[in-house]
Amino acid sequence: MKKKMSIASAVATVAVGSGLLLAAPAQAQSHAEVPSNVVIDESFDPAGEVVVADDGRSARSGDCKDRAFAVVAKLTQSLNGCSVIGSTASTQVQYKWYKHQGNSNPCIWGKSFNSKHAPTWTALDCGTGRSKFVPWGNVAGTKKMKGLTGTGWAGVQWQ
Repeated sequence: MKKKMSIASAVATVAVGSGLLLAAPAQAQSHAEVPSNVVIDESFDPAGEVVVADDGRSARSGDCKDRAFAVVAKLTQSLNGCSVIGSTASTQVQYKWYKHQGNSNPCIWGKSFNSKHAPTWTALDCGTGRSKFVPWGNVAGTKKMKGLTGTGWAGVQWQ
């Protein structure tokens, strides 16, 4: 379910929908406000690490903490990364990754969004590492990666 709403509304909707009671006031405590032109993806975590991309390419990976995941011969997804608020339709988000251990070179994809604000996966290349910008648009969502090796395994660090 994607719709435009404030962070406070998003938190309240999630809390009510899951039967949780909110101990905090109606205003969510967050790093940034979600502009009214931004679509909120269900993955968006306003309580976690949030960066704002307000110039189309400003959400560089250095704004997010390093994450790590193990890539094996079966398609594997990482845990969530930081959340990004893209403020324009042309916003792109940078992923950086590198293999730091293992006996195989992985192929990696990064979560991105298409022009209809639907989540999709963009190939980030195969090998030992890469930095690449992916389409994000005016979406508030959370970064995530998935990977696969032909054989063996690889430990991947990413932002």
